[in-house]
Amino acid sequence: MAVFPAATTASALAGACGGRLVGDGDLVVEGVRSLERAGPRDLSFAADDRAEKAACGSSAGVLLARSAAAFPGRTIVEVADPSAAIAAVLDAVFPRRAARPSVHPTAVVADGARVATGAEVGPYVVVGEGSEVSDGVILDPHVVVGRRCRIGRGAWLHPHVVLYDDAVVGEGAEIHSGAVIGADGFGYAPGPRGLRKVQQVGGVEIGANAEIGANTCVDRATFETTRVGEGSKVDDLVMIGHNCDVGRHVVLCGQVGLAGSTIVGDQSVLAGQVGTGGHLKIGRGVKAGGQTGISSDVPDGARVFGTPHMAHLDAFRSLAELRRLPETARLVREMAKDRGAKG
Repeated sequence: MAVFPAATTASALAGACGGRLVGDGDLVVEGVRSLERAGPRDLSFAADDRAEKAACGSSAGVLLARSAAAFPGRTIVEVADPSAAIAAVLDAVFPRRAARPSVHPTAVVADGARVATGAEVGPYVVVGEGSEVSDGVILDPHVVVGRRCRIGRGAWLHPHVVLYDDAVVGEGAEIHSGAVIGADGFGYAPGPRGLRKVQQVGGVEIGANAEIGANTCVDRATFETTRVGEGSKVDDLVMIGHNCDVGRHVVLCGQVGLAGSTIVGDQSVLAGQVGTGGHLKIGRGVKAGGQTGISSDVPDGARVFGTPHMAHLDAFRSLAELRRLPETARLVREMAKDRGAKG
């Protein structure tokens, strides 16, 4: 259960998300929980038709919902988008912490590095030569910032994040623990004596307000820049190969793997474990279902599924036929046996 730092009222929660209150505005709310576990002092939300059915049996004291009509006699905050509303409430009740300007005595800041007076540099942080850390940045314990990196205002790097040399992190970006930004791209040239490493001398750029999940890797480019665009959200355990260009407001879910030089258009969504071949382009607004294997370019707005990928409806039809294959094979064998007996 997420307990609010201080009890609040239903009317205050409505104000926090811009909703219309129906019911008891003075009802005291102490925390937020799922529909199944919420009690009379809890807030919960119903984002869609299925959740609204579940909400009818929920004991939640206050509900964020699209309409109060389905919940007569209850305290409801009507909002157009309950998912966005719960996010607004959580931002208001649990605000992102601000930097506490300081440089811990155990931190190592190289000569030539510039750390703004409004930044927070935690214990055992390393900031390399020529790097710039802006006001409002939080560098949690054991963060390593290489040489010539730039970290924009208000960014937050959680414990054990590593920025290799020449990485750029935009304003307000957040990078979670264990992420590695700027490790060498996977480039080798075969020769008579085996594989020879191709030096990766490009950089990495994480856009403003982007978020990079725990233990995710974004490799540096060979010559130019690997990019994750403004506002994009990258889940845990994602691999973004060298020279990739991920657009703005893209969602990459857990265990997505982008092979080198993949381009992903703005506002695309790649579900969990989607993998791509290298040197291909995924258009704007594409949606790829979980475990899709993308093997060639995908046009704007397409919905794809399967390996190799195909239009999602075609993929579902193929799966339906595949499920019928054992029975079809059995019938064919029986027909062949009957023909043999008659012959």
